[in-house]
Amino acid sequence: MNRARGAMLGMAVGDALGAPLEGLGPQQIRAHYSVVEDYVDGARAWRRKSDRWRVPGLYTDDTQQALTVAETLIECGEMQSVHLAEIWKRMYRTTVEESGVQLPNGVHRNIGRSFRLALEQLTAGHPMVSISQPSAGLGAATRVIPLAIAYRQDSDHLYHAVVESSLLTHCDIRGIAAALAVAFATARLLNGEEIRPSFPLQVAADTARSESRLAQEFPDRIQGIDKHLHSISRCIAHVEKILELPQDQAFAMILDEARNHGPSVPCKRPTMGFAPAALASCFYLLSISGDFHEGLIDIINQGGDADSTGAVLGAMSGAHFGVEGIPQDWLTPLCNREGIDSRARALMTDSTKVDRKVIPDLVETERNLCRQEIRYRQKIQAALNLRDSTILDQSVGNNPKISEIPPNSADQE
Repeated sequence: MNRARGAMLGMAVGDALGAPLEGLGPQQIRAHYSVVEDYVDGARAWRRKSDRWRVPGLYTDDTQQALTVAETLIECGEMQSVHLAEIWKRMYRTTVEESGVQLPNGVHRNIGRSFRLALEQLTAGHPMVSISQPSAGLGAATRVIPLAIAYRQDSDHLYHAVVESSLLTHCDIRGIAAALAVAFATARLLNGEEIRPSFPLQVAADTARSESRLAQEFPDRIQGIDKHLHSISRCIAHVEKILELPQDQAFAMILDEARNHGPSVPCKRPTMGFAPAALASCFYLLSISGDFHEGLIDIINQGGDADSTGAVLGAMSGAHFGVEGIPQDWLTPLCNREGIDSRARALMTDSTKVDRKVIPDLVETERNLCRQEIRYRQKIQAALNLRDSTILDQSVGNNPKISEIPPNSADQE
């Protein structure tokens, strides 16, 4: 129970820590925040992009999707893609309006292009088998933590559940294999396995067997089998060779290896949204970090796909160190902490004994959180407008040029 709660809460903590830093590079993070060690709002780095302003402690769609999987497991007693898809559609169709602002994706927050396309097609009535996207990102990997908890002692059922969940949105073998790798690693940690130098190799072996199985079972449905069959397992196995290197050298070697596995855009950062690089980075930091805090600080300050890598590493670290290993300063401000924790407890309880009354309604909770985010952004915008007005008023006597105000480096990128 301690490890399961650590995995679910650790996932949400890592997601919320990384959310405002998504899309930034390490140098930009240092310029705006020095070193991020707590929840930040994002307005400092994304001044002109209010959609990047995050309520400190609020997670993104990565944790939302994991909670929808947990909801399906609790309601159905097993993974059922039809039920999961119905939750997604309900969330998408739920109107969120606050102070004259209406959100475009219902209660889904910060969703990426691939998931948005899948949602649009699903809501339009397309068959579920046709809505998956050719993505090699971490989208499927971030939602498998409830499956790892539910099927932690049955690798075959875990394989089937992860594949069923992943195929809803992903048809690239790298995206599906990444989800399997995270699920198998988390299950091992939940069962009490220690993190030794050989741990990445063991997870790589689990993943390689699953990649071969995917090729046999879904040769016509999954893309990239011919070119990228064992991309994920090879990148994870490669981690064992770099554990003794300084972090900058290790990340450079992670990038070198990932570039051999077909990124669609140049792979410039170890934590960009490309599963072969990002997942290897998570396993590297999991293997060398002495506690939950150390690994999470390192991963989010790399920027890139910081919310997803934060969620993956947070989940695996939480499964290893347990809930008491997560700093209380991060747990206390975490939005919907009780909702996440209650679902973790339910996943560890016999389905006939789960008390639904202690688990808050998922969609209504997320709608309230979205409204909170709208109000928060409006408050920041008002403060920025007031500050800008003050700057201009004070400039009358001194006559500084507007160009002397430093540009925002994140906006330039």
